[in-house]
Amino acid sequence: PLLIAAALLAPCASLAEPYLAVRTGAKCMACHVNPTGGGKRTEFGAIYGQTAMAAARLDLRTGQAAPAGGSEPASWTGKLNDQFSVGADLRGNMQYLVVPNEVDSFAFIQRAQAYVEVTPIADRLTIYLDERVSPGAATNRETYAMLWFADKGAYVKAGRMFVPFGLRIEDDTAFIRQVTGTSFNSSDDGVEAGLELGPWSAQVSVTNGAGGGTETNRGKLVSSLFAFVRPVWRVGLSASTNFNDAADRRMQSVFAGLRTGSVSWLASGVHITDDGTPTGRLEQWAALVEGNYEAAKGHNLKLTYEHYDPNADLKEDERNRYSAVWEYVPFQFTQFRLGVRKNNGISQNNAQNTTEAFLQWHAFF
Repeated sequence: PLLIAAALLAPCASLAEPYLAVRTGAKCMACHVNPTGGGKRTEFGAIYGQTAMAAARLDLRTGQAAPAGGSEPASWTGKLNDQFSVGADLRGNMQYLVVPNEVDSFAFIQRAQAYVEVTPIADRLTIYLDERVSPGAATNRETYAMLWFADKGAYVKAGRMFVPFGLRIEDDTAFIRQVTGTSFNSSDDGVEAGLELGPWSAQVSVTNGAGGGTETNRGKLVSSLFAFVRPVWRVGLSASTNFNDAADRRMQSVFAGLRTGSVSWLASGVHITDDGTPTGRLEQWAALVEGNYEAAKGHNLKLTYEHYDPNADLKEDERNRYSAVWEYVPFQFTQFRLGVRKNNGISQNNAQNTTEAFLQWHAFF
């Protein structure tokens, strides 16, 4: 009961969406095993998702709505015992695409992740597995060992991981995720160190880069993320360099969050410089501005504007994308998302002017 009460009152983010952290004033590590966010939820995060996010709660044993004013129904956190816990995310999508001068398409798309967390020493040593089990053959996203110092103010991590860079929003098709190559479809082998000192967070990783995996070249990918978090606002900076024989890439990102009443705002800008491309130096810019309105408990309206300039030396090649998404959590472990996205790009490029409508069912624990 005390843990449930804390989850109801304390800040946290539970669905790998930074706007939830802005809404509640939390750091990502409050609700995710990975200090930089995403993947399996902590016990605290799992309870928060069942209590504070859902419009209503069902009794897990009967499937019936919990009576108002009665005792709180039990929560299930995926914890099997003091050393082992599990989690999962499954997203089923119905997607309708309208591409100018082409036949409209309709498709069912699904993806699923499974998580395993082993803690041989509580609050000190974690062995973590994040596996994409669908679609297609199983693919490992993250597998690492993480060691926390005794005061929980610093950690080291080694294995396969998502590198710390920018806003880790759930939408991998967002320009700030797509063009930087830092989506949930990309992970790398290496090491990471982090500090968590009051409102400050800092992470630095050194990984193989250049496609990840078993790269044996001397050039490595160095990524970093620094953030300052306050109850109603936050700011952050990221930098990344990847030097190899073919081309060098440098990326910088600045991001911020602000809560104004029932609206939680996110903003991010990314600058990318590639040297050694067939045409020489290439500079790219991407930006995102997002507002999330909590209309009622369990209901969120997300409006997003995005901009992408694929070549700073060329004019009239910019792209824009507008999104409107309604998110509804009727009860624990279930979220529905209904959305429309409109792309505006070069008029001669049909794919850059696609309109997408989708309905998603997200089942999670």
